[in-house]
Amino acid sequence: MSLGSARIKALFVALAASALPVTASAQVMGHMPDASPYADVDSPRDLAIFAGYYAASKDLAGVAPGGGVAIGARETLHLAGPAVAVFRLSHTFSDRMVVDPLDPRSQRDLGLISDPITILDAGLGFVFTGTRSFHNLQFAVNAGVGGASDLGAPKDAGGYRFSTVPVLTYGAGIRWVPPGRLSLRINADNYMYEHSYPKLYHTITGDGTSVVPTTHSLVDWRNNGMYTFGVSYAIHSH
Repeated sequence: MSLGSARIKALFVALAASALPVTASAQVMGHMPDASPYADVDSPRDLAIFAGYYAASKDLAGVAPGGGVAIGARETLHLAGPAVAVFRLSHTFSDRMVVDPLDPRSQRDLGLISDPITILDAGLGFVFTGTRSFHNLQFAVNAGVGGASDLGAPKDAGGYRFSTVPVLTYGAGIRWVPPGRLSLRINADNYMYEHSYPKLYHTITGDGTSVVPTTHSLVDWRNNGMYTFGVSYAIHSH
């Protein structure tokens, strides 16, 4: 090999070596760690208190507890991956109408009474970003079962009481998770449960009406919304 050829070969080797860092940097895809929109969330267990509004739908007879302010507590446990377990205790400050099923429609309503409802439910949730947040946000859905109760309130003058009934629930929420142990969450949930009416609600009164139409069952299922804002505190495992 001539001296000139050797020099040309050495020049090509030097140029190729200098181009390698540029080529490697051009092949970097995605975000650098300090610029990533994702961040790890260390909250294997968090406890929350919340408040909001309970938007009860009107039941068939118009005597069930209505909408009002709601408060409660929530515990969330991380299970694996995107799965969490959710436990909630909610209390609504509700009023309801008392009716006399033996009176005609124009004279049936006897006035409002306080009838708060306590709801205990448990279920599973799915966090779309798993144990990470996206721009400090986590989006989740949940579903579960439980019970709603008037905690032993007596029957009213018309023989009705809310009693204790099973509940089916599902909903969705957004959690804001800044650095630290505190986080904020907004939730929209649906609670579906039944209302059972006394037999007197089928009584035909002097004006030809009854509280519940005789063609309809005395058991009525309704969907009820609950919209809440809460503050959570993460309990770390270390």
